[in-house]
Amino acid sequence: MAVVTHPSPNLPDPRNFDPVIFPGTAGLGEWPPPAFDFAAAALREPGLCFERDAGGAIAVVRRFDHIRLLVDIERAHLMFDIRPGTRDFLLLRLVPPALRYIETVEPNDPVPPALRDEDPPLPEEHHIYAATTALVEAMAATAQEEAVALCDSIRRVPPGAEMFEQAVARCITREGLPLETVAPLARRLQRLANAHAGALAAAAAQPDYRAMERMVHLTHKVLGDDRRWANDLLTLALGSLGPVIDRPRRTMDLVVREADASLRRPGALQNLGRLITTQRNLRDRLTDLALFWGRTATAWLAVHPETTDRREIEGLARNTLRRLSINSLYQPPD
Repeated sequence: MAVVTHPSPNLPDPRNFDPVIFPGTAGLGEWPPPAFDFAAAALREPGLCFERDAGGAIAVVRRFDHIRLLVDIERAHLMFDIRPGTRDFLLLRLVPPALRYIETVEPNDPVPPALRDEDPPLPEEHHIYAATTALVEAMAATAQEEAVALCDSIRRVPPGAEMFEQAVARCITREGLPLETVAPLARRLQRLANAHAGALAAAAAQPDYRAMERMVHLTHKVLGDDRRWANDLLTLALGSLGPVIDRPRRTMDLVVREADASLRRPGALQNLGRLITTQRNLRDRLTDLALFWGRTATAWLAVHPETTDRREIEGLARNTLRRLSINSLYQPPD
């Protein structure tokens, strides 16, 4: 199933809408780069990698001596003695968004395609399995004999690409249900599972909005605490961003909840065609959010409030305000 990457007709083209410049990357060429090619010896040690721990925090793992350190990624440059504003500093700030797409980041690993502004990938198998599980739970509440039998069969076959075909075969051979009744239902349910998997994949591909929000607030605080800039226009602009910077995250949460709730409403499975369309529309909403905010959210992580050029922060703040002004991007789900 292909993921739709085009914005809604009433939205501007996200690829050409106020292009985002990462602070500190002038003269570095293409950014993000193709790989995590750190220059510092401390970041090229054999066995070193970054990963998420069970609580979601960033862990620096040195496998050769079984050391696992939890670090605040915004201060990790201090641990590795990396100067703010250097290329290694900016690469370190790319680690958290990369860990939203891959399990670990090791020296010289490729940067995930999503961070390089490439098209979102197709749903992975674990998204399809999660969508099928949610669908089976919703089907269990229906009173239709065919749906109940198919639901039971899906639970009894191994997960995979042929799950629905195997479930249909089981319904026919063991339950004695006619093929002409079960097969069309299974095909529609498989399309629905794929559509919901697309929504789950689009939700998983969202940028780290909370990290962006923290950096906006931190930058505002650092500038506001400096008497030279306390009443500067940039400081005032960052202050105006504070109350609304969570708008994309709140919109994402609403859309994700609606994607799950629409499957579980009483009678929803009676009109599978409409439900499939709903899931695809919600997937497109999430894809639009990711396209508009992925680069901007990641660019905020490149900011070091004390050393980043104020003109670059000003350009990023202006870019953020323009994106927040696209009201149609934040409409609640229908």
